Amino acid sequence: MVLPKTPPTSNKKLPPPLPPIASVKPKASSRQAKPNKTFQVATWSGANEGEKIITYADSGMGKTTLGSLAPTPVFLGIDDGGRKNKHPVTGENLKNIPDVKTFDDFRQATQQPGLFKDYETVVVDTGTILEAWALDWILGNITNDKGNLMKNIEQFGWGKGHRHLYDTMRLPLCDFDALIKRGKNVLILCQMQQITVANAGGEDFLCDVPKLAPQHGKTPSVWGMWAEWCDHILKIGYSDIIAEDKKATSSGERAIYVHGQAHFKAKSRTIPGRFPVVSFSDPTDDSIWEFLFNNAWKDIPVEENE
Repeated sequence: MVLPKTPPTSNKKLPPPLPPIASVKPKASSRQAKPNKTFQVATWSGANEGEKIITYADSGMGKTTLGSLAPTPVFLGIDDGGRKNKHPVTGENLKNIPDVKTFDDFRQATQQPGLFKDYETVVVDTGTILEAWALDWILGNITNDKGNLMKNIEQFGWGKGHRHLYDTMRLPLCDFDALIKRGKNVLILCQMQQITVANAGGEDFLCDVPKLAPQHGKTPSVWGMWAEWCDHILKIGYSDIIAEDKKATSSGERAIYVHGQAHFKAKSRTIPGRFPVVSFSDPTDDSIWEFLFNNAWKDIPVEENE
């Protein structure tokens, strides 16, 4: 009888058994759930808060003089032309916060509420120069995608530098808002510029606006952002201009334009539309502040104004 052959013994080792499946409990999230806020209805009045004001005009039209007539003003005079001005009524030198020389200086000053405790109005003279300081700050602090500082705004690439300027110019508005909440008025003086307004219903046209950066590509305008922020935009201009044969003449009498038209920007949230223009007949004429802060317009009958 032939017995079956015994299969040869293999020297190949079996693989080791698989380790047990590890199990780790997820850690509790370090982010704490925010408690739900409880809201309620209240009267929306802005009581005890200051006014947000932009005043703009060409050089020499009286912006600083008008600012000096505002309620107990102190100047952030980054345009040093104000050093030559005297108060038109008292003849005294204006109050100023010296040594504000950079964009960082300006923001640090506005964030020190103790500086303004004895004053009702903070006058920025001018917002136009502040924007130039903001550009200097960008070129000294913000790098491009490769980590390099740029020599001018265009070197950031199409539209990027202008977006940096727009975002940087939002920062002073936050500082101003803190002052407004403390009851301080913020009066920003600006030079004037003309921009071209795109008109979907006809020809484009020129418009007078505060001299801050216009729209660039998809980046909105800085002047538009600041105009949206403020309560009042006041334009100083001549009250009677006659243009003939491309020549303009005027008596030289000035006025404050309170409500705008297509060719210039102006607005007021509190002065009624039936007062589109307020007098600024001489350097001591503070009619606009009487209208804005003391509601002097209420004493003028509708018939008289019309």
